[in-house]
Amino acid sequence: MKPSVLLAYPSSFNCSTGIDDVDVKTSLLVLGSYISEYYPVEYMDFEIAVGRPNSRIQIKRFRRKVREYFESHSFDILGLSCWTSMSYLAALMVAEIFRELHPDKLIVVGGYHPTARPDEFVSEDQLFDYVVTGEGERAFHDIIDEHASNGKRPEKTTVVHGATTKAAEFVPYNWNLVDSFVRQHFSNGLPKLYVYLSRGCPFDCSFCMESLKDRRWRSLTPTQAVDLIEDAANRYNPQIVGIADACFGLRPAWRKEFLKLLAATKPSYQVIFETRAEYMDEADIELLTGMNVEVQFGVESGSPKILQLMHKTKQPGKYLDRFRGISRMLSERRILHRANIIFNHPGETEETLNETMSVIDSLLDVPESYLMWVCRQYMHYPGCELDRNRTFYEQEFGSQFLSPEWWREDRDQYEGSLDSYPSGDLTNGRQGLWGDLLSLREERFRCGLADDAFRYAAEKYFPEWLNDPRYQQI
Repeated sequence: MKPSVLLAYPSSFNCSTGIDDVDVKTSLLVLGSYISEYYPVEYMDFEIAVGRPNSRIQIKRFRRKVREYFESHSFDILGLSCWTSMSYLAALMVAEIFRELHPDKLIVVGGYHPTARPDEFVSEDQLFDYVVTGEGERAFHDIIDEHASNGKRPEKTTVVHGATTKAAEFVPYNWNLVDSFVRQHFSNGLPKLYVYLSRGCPFDCSFCMESLKDRRWRSLTPTQAVDLIEDAANRYNPQIVGIADACFGLRPAWRKEFLKLLAATKPSYQVIFETRAEYMDEADIELLTGMNVEVQFGVESGSPKILQLMHKTKQPGKYLDRFRGISRMLSERRILHRANIIFNHPGETEETLNETMSVIDSLLDVPESYLMWVCRQYMHYPGCELDRNRTFYEQEFGSQFLSPEWWREDRDQYEGSLDSYPSGDLTNGRQGLWGDLLSLREERFRCGLADDAFRYAAEKYFPEWLNDPRYQQI
């Protein structure tokens, strides 16, 4: 008999904010679709089914509910997705419960955090049997094959680096894996759904864990990509389809063919994707015109110094000019778009903050704008370039990483990820200067937006704007 596999997302503990709600964990679905061609697979998301506990009492309840689940469901192999570091403590607890109830079964863990810190899943009691780093399909398949042949756990925890999955090996999504889960927990359908159309990002941004994986860009064909989205939309009728690619539309010919095919379907849902300004041109904007889309740009900073520290670009001036031009064209075509900004990146100073504010100011003067600025503070994650080279930032700029392993601590995980000082210039209460500078521009943020962009921004990003008289009048 073939071994049975449960793919599970463990949830996160003590994350009162800072995590986007993801209704279906598409990364697990992608892995499950591949494995289900060979072995029976089931899907479980404890975050949705049980919750995201934020107190000791809630964590105690979480433990009890997970235990009840494993007492009534038996599997030969548990595959856990520790997708980000915020799931680390929850992954440990779920694995401990499963191991206690099923001591002879196999436990495999993968995701960004195991890729960044595989040793954190290796222990004397061998809680985990395998730790998969990188992409998981082929490695997990090999692990199951071996277990199917001998039925045994390995003698010690084994770290396996997953080989890159080539585009020709991508398989169609097996939506049947999540159908019953969706019906049980989303009786009115899925509000939003994320899909992957490509993998790989050629950039090595200092703050990003993506560089831990193969950076070669690989994709579905444009036809396959649109068929995937249409299949998901027809099945679940989501209000939003988000394209979760690390680097959407890197190749111009692919991007234009995809947008042309997508526009031809006249989607009733909103499409959201993130890209870079150099991966958009006037022809792309023409194809987007009239579609319900939100285009997101990881601009990250307006300071040439910080952009270079971030490894965003080697030509900051050209990079920023390109974004300004694309943003103006998008606003002229009434296309919603958002600029993501990270403040307090190590090395940030009052001078670099003011450089970013100058870039923001230059686009706040655009009349009837469709540009929304979404700003946040630097979050420290393991495995990224910043984490690998903390000493450089400490010595060069006076940066302080106050909780460099916050994911192991019994505290608010989101606050822990923010617990750093970017430089000697922004310490002792000055680390909040970026928020003060933004506050001075709040009225211009609101007033510069076209009416429909203002309404959209208020409802999605800035709930305090709902009390603005302008919102009531629109």
